[in-house]
Amino acid sequence: MFKKCFPYVIIWCIAISLFSCTPARHQNYFSSYGIDSSHTYIHQSFEVPIQVGDVLAITVSALNPTSATPYNLPLGNKGITVEQDGRIVYPQLGLLRVAGLTRSQVRDLMVSRLRTYLTEPVVTVDFVNFKVTVLGEVNAQGVINVPDGKINILEAIARSGDLTIYGKRFPVTVVRETNGRREFGYVNLLSNSIFSSPYYRLQQNDIVYVQADERKPTVDDQISARRFTTVTSVLAILSTLTLLVLNLIRN
Repeated sequence: MFKKCFPYVIIWCIAISLFSCTPARHQNYFSSYGIDSSHTYIHQSFEVPIQVGDVLAITVSALNPTSATPYNLPLGNKGITVEQDGRIVYPQLGLLRVAGLTRSQVRDLMVSRLRTYLTEPVVTVDFVNFKVTVLGEVNAQGVINVPDGKINILEAIARSGDLTIYGKRFPVTVVRETNGRREFGYVNLLSNSIFSSPYYRLQQNDIVYVQADERKPTVDDQISARRFTTVTSVLAILSTLTLLVLNLIRN
């Protein structure tokens, strides 16, 4: 009787070891779309406005490169900061009010000023310190730098390695500071309404936080699960060895 039960003991131990390590399945994003397709207008021209404290990297070029040299920041300068009054002090051009403008608007403003001094001036404007932070139940928490200032919450999550198996897809929290005021927004990754949310496109210094759902085990649960898996694995090995020894004795 004892010998006959051994194969079943082995199968039982191995099955428990495997199923105790099986992860939960992911939920689908945008599951509220249903069967029919839906269409919304995409505003491709969206740009975040420049704010006080932003650091801008500005480069000026022209048909004659030498003539543009005085209009560029010195080598080694990492950028120019938007002061509390919303202005920057730029070489040769003096004070320029840029807070509230987009990068393309600052570019156009500077080009219009530079046409007086340069032939066919070209201006590029990038953010030096535009960043968003992703925390919580993602596979790679951290800070994401965005020089062009264009990133949405889905891109930020993708660049963080997507949600873990325990990440809640609703609500995902976005912490935002605007004009000295901190606000909390909530996004539903399971709904197509995310695309019309004011928190879909992220802004400077936004923090995206993904909560853990109720399925996530506590630290004690994880320790217990590891111990249980270890014990069942050892039992499976011992059962296999015992069966082999019994077979050798019988033969």
